[in-house]
Amino acid sequence: MEGTDQISKLPEPILDHILSFLYIKEAAKTSTLSKVWNSAWTSLSCLDFGDNYLHKSKNIVDQILANRLNQKIFIKRFRVNLPNYRSKAVDDWIKVLVTCNIKELFLDVGVYTYNKFPEAIFAAKSLNVLSLRGFKLELPSNGVKFYSLRELHLDDSFLDEQLLQALCAICRDLEVLSFKRFHGLISLQVAGTLSKLRKVKLQFCPPKFKNVDIVAPNVKDLYISSFGLDLHVIEITACKSIKHLKLTAVAVSDQWLEELLPNLLSLEVLYLDHCLSLKIVKISSYRLKLLKVYACYNLVAVDLDDAPSLLRFSFDVHHGKKRLLGYFDTLPIFKLKASQLLEAKIKLIPDPEALDTHWYSKLTESLGNFNNSRAITLSCDYDEMIVIPKDMRENLLPPLYGTKCVHIKIMDRMNYSVKDVVDSLLWISPQLDTLSVDQGRRLNSLIKFTYRDVANEDEKPCCASLPWKCWRHELKKVKLQNFTRTELEKLRNYFLTNTDTLDIIEDPPECSSALHF
Repeated sequence: MEGTDQISKLPEPILDHILSFLYIKEAAKTSTLSKVWNSAWTSLSCLDFGDNYLHKSKNIVDQILANRLNQKIFIKRFRVNLPNYRSKAVDDWIKVLVTCNIKELFLDVGVYTYNKFPEAIFAAKSLNVLSLRGFKLELPSNGVKFYSLRELHLDDSFLDEQLLQALCAICRDLEVLSFKRFHGLISLQVAGTLSKLRKVKLQFCPPKFKNVDIVAPNVKDLYISSFGLDLHVIEITACKSIKHLKLTAVAVSDQWLEELLPNLLSLEVLYLDHCLSLKIVKISSYRLKLLKVYACYNLVAVDLDDAPSLLRFSFDVHHGKKRLLGYFDTLPIFKLKASQLLEAKIKLIPDPEALDTHWYSKLTESLGNFNNSRAITLSCDYDEMIVIPKDMRENLLPPLYGTKCVHIKIMDRMNYSVKDVVDSLLWISPQLDTLSVDQGRRLNSLIKFTYRDVANEDEKPCCASLPWKCWRHELKKVKLQNFTRTELEKLRNYFLTNTDTLDIIEDPPECSSALHF
């Protein structure tokens, strides 16, 4: 019947679940809808006070918790941001939450405060998730009773070494261990007691933190980053189930990496970011699918010959004088068997003053390693970085003559020459099917190329000695999408001037669609 309130007829556990997605302020408003909704509100088990709620009054929290305590309602989740820390209030709340068998606790009191966390929480036998920011945690006199803890997240907190060892001994169901901008520890040692541990995140490890030693056979995700670039000792060879490994600003060596990877038989994703000690990255991994190497400034070689399943590779290329980073004169030597399934993303970061013959020669050589790849993405600040001088093209082999799909992203679009970029890319990759250009618009600009069937035609003189057909003679149709009218005019003139006969299809920006890859 029209107008009937069907939602209010839902069972109360379902109403409780619906309200659990709302902040307390919004959930409280539903109490005026009907008696059913008022009952659902007064027994709500998930209490999320949002980020700014307690700027007005903490008494609301006291009242809501007192109500749950009096009604003997179990509290599933309690989340509060308390920018002005009140130790007495937090102590009282924790006692109530423990009595109400709290399952998930999220408490944020800001950064660099390191207020001692109430010892009462360590008696929470039902606690599944503990997420804290701004606290100091020490081993309590009565021990730790986190028998049900599955996730521990500490951000901007001080952690006692003895407490960590107690947690590793008691929390046998722990699945997620995440520390971010933490202090107090000089090492993390997990000695095989956490068999269910599947994710470890150590972000922005402090300078005094020197050692990571994890023996956890079921860890699948491991992320380690350091503040001081001096975290040297990382022992994770026993974590044989790792699928995702991300290392940022850690001082790992070539030998360490080469010896580690054969032990990680399930590894599929590897990130190496600001690992300045690396000089030669040699990847030997049968299952590795994605590799990202960023800001490893001292690299001289990347060997991917023994990575047959690699589908995506991302890398940044530095050249020339860069402030604080020294002088980068050489581009790394690549060694890989680029498969037709590989997608390569390469970020070009040369010094604008170093765009010389050496840069373009090395760039062409590096790109040649990715010939026959499924797709190539090139990103740079200025179009000059990828516009190979015409006088150099006569003495160089087009590096991507077997690649059909290229995407480019140019950050500075003020002095961008679409004609020069397209001309250079058609030399770099002379058999393109698709060229996609990210110009910061809602849709990417797109050029699709269609070629003649030349099976029964005589070869042109310029094509006879080449392993590919010359696009200038073989282009049949070009489709231009999502370019400005000025760009369309320049591209139209360019193609008509440089091809024999050609059909040009133009889609104005408001009518075109874009391809993203």
